[in-house]
Amino acid sequence: MNQELIQYLQKQIRTVEDRLYKYTHNTQGGKLPQRFLFVKIQKYLNDFLGKISENRLIIIPGLRGVGKTTLMAQICSDLIVNKKNVKTLFLSLDEVKNLFNVGISEVMQAYEEILGEDLESLSENVVIFFDEVQSDPTWAKALKILHDKTSKIFFCCTGSSAVVLQSTPDIARGRAIFERMTPMCFMEFEMVKDKVFPTKQLKKDIWDAVYFSKDAVEVYDKLSKLQSLVNNYWSKVDRRDMEKFLAYGSLPFTLQLPNETIINDSISLLLDGIIKKDLPMLNGFDVKTLSQVKRLLFILAENDTTSINKLEEILGIDRLTIASLLDALEKAELIIKISAYGSNMSVAKKPAKYLFMSSAVRMSFFSISGNENTFSTRKGKLLEDSVGTHLYREFILKNDGALRYDSSQNGADFILQIANKKQIIIEVGLGKKDRKQILNSMERIDSDYGIVFSSNPLVIDQDKKIVNVPLDYYFLM
Repeated sequence: MNQELIQYLQKQIRTVEDRLYKYTHNTQGGKLPQRFLFVKIQKYLNDFLGKISENRLIIIPGLRGVGKTTLMAQICSDLIVNKKNVKTLFLSLDEVKNLFNVGISEVMQAYEEILGEDLESLSENVVIFFDEVQSDPTWAKALKILHDKTSKIFFCCTGSSAVVLQSTPDIARGRAIFERMTPMCFMEFEMVKDKVFPTKQLKKDIWDAVYFSKDAVEVYDKLSKLQSLVNNYWSKVDRRDMEKFLAYGSLPFTLQLPNETIINDSISLLLDGIIKKDLPMLNGFDVKTLSQVKRLLFILAENDTTSINKLEEILGIDRLTIASLLDALEKAELIIKISAYGSNMSVAKKPAKYLFMSSAVRMSFFSISGNENTFSTRKGKLLEDSVGTHLYREFILKNDGALRYDSSQNGADFILQIANKKQIIIEVGLGKKDRKQILNSMERIDSDYGIVFSSNPLVIDQDKKIVNVPLDYYFLM
């Protein structure tokens, strides 16, 4: 047995509270607020410990920088404080791999030596937290074997979306529960930044009104009844936070940084992590290809519907490699691919639109190429990223819908199809948005009604087919 590994684990156990503190507190010593997903993960753990549920393998994939490690550290810290008698191990597999070149199986063999009994013979519950599981190429197989070996261990694991979501069917079928962690929505931003908590039920009521009304009249009527609750929420919030949120606030780590220069540098480092660690695991990209990824992202930030033929010309990389890169970046949940609306034949001829999962990433590229005046003209693209992420989170991740865009001239930003039952055309804008684009799309595309998210007040058009939904409402969904 690797005695150095055993001694390392003993030290990790002994120093766990000090190590967790670095993740759960800011530089001033204050506790970092918990994201919405905290309650759900904590319930899985408490239900296991209380013998209410047999769910004991929770995987949290997500884009780098969304706060997965902090979330898991908060869960672990809460467990140690409230249930001191439960044996707990919190470990970074990335660090273990770098130090000892071993994976989960070897770690658990060493941990057996510390426990003094075989895993199959455990009499008490044990809770294991593994950060960065993708550092072990055999993580899925190892966790499946451990899951089947004992019912006394609860595993909570984080990993990058790019690799974790390609897990083998073995672990996905009836064993692991995947809880995706996406960038923050505006209400989480306010909760984490200023402890302004959401109004109970308001998000669901707005969401139901916008997406599940039978027609535009019902959308308008339902939203009108929520006006006072919406106004009450915004009386607690600085409206300038909208711009801060779009510029950087969807990534929680940015709230601890002193200025936008350091924020942009940190986002650049985040991208380096994805490029150097995640993309090579997905596809055997060579160094020359990987060196072009930031340039590719820069081009997407400036013009998100550039064709692959055009990218091939600019980057000097063949189109198949570019397509593979875009696919890998999509799997990493760095970008969201939105295909053109139409038949399979027509869609194949049109470029896909690529939005950023976090508008902060697009903003970091804007900071390279423009000044404040330029940024003012580009804020609409940041809002489109935000709405795209919102629709992706609420419908695509839940397999409840499909998202397209109208590639026709002056076409709408989004065509949302919900569970094959209804179709909503959506246009997005920060200024005084008119109805021209959405009307153009509605003439060609069957829809139940149209929605414009903009700075305009809540109003229904004279034909009662389109509702302007103010950003005050959108940001609360």
